[in-house]
Amino acid sequence: MDASDSLGRLTEARALRETVHAVLEQASTDAAGIATLINDGLRRSRATPELRHDHGRWWTEIISDTDRCTAHLAAITLSALASVIATLGPACLGVCAGQNCRGTFVDLSRNDSKQFCTRTCAHRASVAAYRRRLSSR
Repeated sequence: MDASDSLGRLTEARALRETVHAVLEQASTDAAGIATLINDGLRRSRATPELRHDHGRWWTEIISDTDRCTAHLAAITLSALASVIATLGPACLGVCAGQNCRGTFVDLSRNDSKQFCTRTCAHRASVAAYRRRLSSR
């Protein structure tokens, strides 16, 4: 693999990351837009779901007709994201509300109230709010 091929794969992986992040950012506000993003990404990766059966167990496997690892990564990632949206709805996806955090999450809480990717980010936000209240007194 030469340097230009490596750079191309890195560019493809970064584009996938940005697509996934755009889907997560827009999930609760633009369902049609995220469907377009996912479907376009799956078309570019030339992904195809296949139903498999082995040892008494059924599953779907996402395959791509290219041997590029980034195409397989895109196919698997975007199809998994599509499955989460189809199962739980787009509003369950989100981006962390923490300052300077780009973390993402799937909200599985009972009241759909998750705002932060981890307890650490939630704690940082809570401490920052507390300090702001103290300094405004």
